[in-house]
Amino acid sequence: MERLDVPVNETWDLTLIYKNKDEFFEDEKRAQSLLSSLRERKDCFTKSKEDFHTFYEDYVTLSRLLSEMYEYAHLNTDVEPGNQDYQLLLSHILTLFDQFENNLDFMNVEIIKNKEAIEKYLEDNSFDLYRYQIKQILREEKHMLSQEMETLLSKMSPIANTGEQIFDALRLEYEDVIVDGERKTLNSATLNEFLKNPSQEVRKQAYEQFYKEYKRYENVFALTLADCMKKDAFYADVRHFNDPLDYSLWDDDVPRELFYKILDKANKDYRPLFHRYNKLKKELLKLDTLYNYDLFTPLVKPSVKRYSIDECFNIILDVTSVFGEEYTDIIKKARDERWIDYHPTKGKATGAYSAGCYDTKPYILTNFIGDYDSLSTLIHELGHSCHTYLSCKYQDPANSDYRIFVAEVASTVNETLLINHMISHAKSDEEKAYFLYEFLENCVGLIFRQPMYAQFEDTLHQWAKDHIPMNASKITSLYDKINKEYYGEDVTNNQYVGHSCFYIPHFYYNYYVYKYTLGMTVALAIVSRILNHDSQQVEQYLSFLKSGGSMSPIDLLKKAGVDPLDDKIYDDAFHYFEHLLNMFEEIMKRGEKDVKE
Repeated sequence: MERLDVPVNETWDLTLIYKNKDEFFEDEKRAQSLLSSLRERKDCFTKSKEDFHTFYEDYVTLSRLLSEMYEYAHLNTDVEPGNQDYQLLLSHILTLFDQFENNLDFMNVEIIKNKEAIEKYLEDNSFDLYRYQIKQILREEKHMLSQEMETLLSKMSPIANTGEQIFDALRLEYEDVIVDGERKTLNSATLNEFLKNPSQEVRKQAYEQFYKEYKRYENVFALTLADCMKKDAFYADVRHFNDPLDYSLWDDDVPRELFYKILDKANKDYRPLFHRYNKLKKELLKLDTLYNYDLFTPLVKPSVKRYSIDECFNIILDVTSVFGEEYTDIIKKARDERWIDYHPTKGKATGAYSAGCYDTKPYILTNFIGDYDSLSTLIHELGHSCHTYLSCKYQDPANSDYRIFVAEVASTVNETLLINHMISHAKSDEEKAYFLYEFLENCVGLIFRQPMYAQFEDTLHQWAKDHIPMNASKITSLYDKINKEYYGEDVTNNQYVGHSCFYIPHFYYNYYVYKYTLGMTVALAIVSRILNHDSQQVEQYLSFLKSGGSMSPIDLLKKAGVDPLDDKIYDDAFHYFEHLLNMFEEIMKRGEKDVKE
């Protein structure tokens, strides 16, 4: 579909940010002026309480301008990548971000150097809005380097991320897959559809032809991945952290024990549940050998029900009504004020996301095709957008931006409420089994598979820290071994399983995947209480959404009524998975019995 063919009311309205590019460039001039002014105050901005307050206020204003400009440029280029005017705007703001980082690299150094005076300033009520954020800078004291070193690291930033950039730039080509005598295109977008094909031969063909390309370029991917690990180890070392994990967790402001608690629960305590699920898959698929490429084969007949955009919103408003009128009004605004760009069009970015800042709407990009996944994706992204909207409404600009660590909670709560709604409203065992299966697969991806990924990347980071040489054979052998342990004896690894690690984008980032597990675990705890009509839980959850980034992630989650350091949260989540598995197994075995009779 061409973008011009899409009804205007089903595209987002970015004129709510800037009416035209002239307004964008006016803000660029303001930003350049503010940046120059801040840079000129390098040697005097901490000399008095008033000077420091004015400086930090201007710094926040500049950050807001840059965020607003970036959202306008990148949102436009994501739907019209061929528009060179938008590409120019994106180039301008990315250049400005580099200038911002390079020219203000002195700020944190000077604040920490004058810590005693700054702490005195913070006692004044005029700093109420900025106190938490400035204290976050002060806690960096033992990891802050000299001005010269900070400047050097700042200048290294564009080349430090080369590994991640190479991964993003690599575009592989794959042999076509033969399905019923016809040649079908294989790429990252079609792979999952092939893996759901009823024919095991088609699944095998797609899997092997896809991942053999990663084996073909295994040395390139191994060097790229190892480079990302070494970069993280380097920064951890020069900033005086014990290892890359501590360095990553420092930014999230969470304790080390949380990471390993998540891994231990999934990788040790409750792994038998995952093995049981895979054994059930093997039985239901009636396969003598269940290969890893068979794991995505649907165990139940996919739903053919289609949903219009209006029907999706009716369901979503019904599901989220538990949060009250203020929450559902935000969802209505999203529709009425055109925050959402719905349809897949030529050149448009794939997937879905919610993006926005303090001075924009929390826009949503999605590729809506009217199936259940489209409905689920829409309520997921609306969870993010409602979180952002409430954070910006109830917090000042300095405290509205919540960390990525807690970002998946709101979206996963919405998704989990939706699937429970669909299960409870199912009109037949077949329909109920479909939604149970969807829920189980979602849980598997988040509370089992992501901790496996986390275990893998933690080992690679430790190798980098300890200067252990890494090559393709060593990396892929590790991944193959972890998969065998994780999936259990009922799953047989294909020869390319080890090389599939090179395809996963998050391995080229710094310790991200465990956050998905936390989001799902917390969401299951919150939803189970809501479904049990715990009115206090709803109030606590809404308070969490309204708190933005005004406190540490752990304190934010406690405000939501869940303590991520408490074993009970994880035990409840995995027991809930077991409850779903019991329900699903009972329905499926009852269906098999009915067929035999």
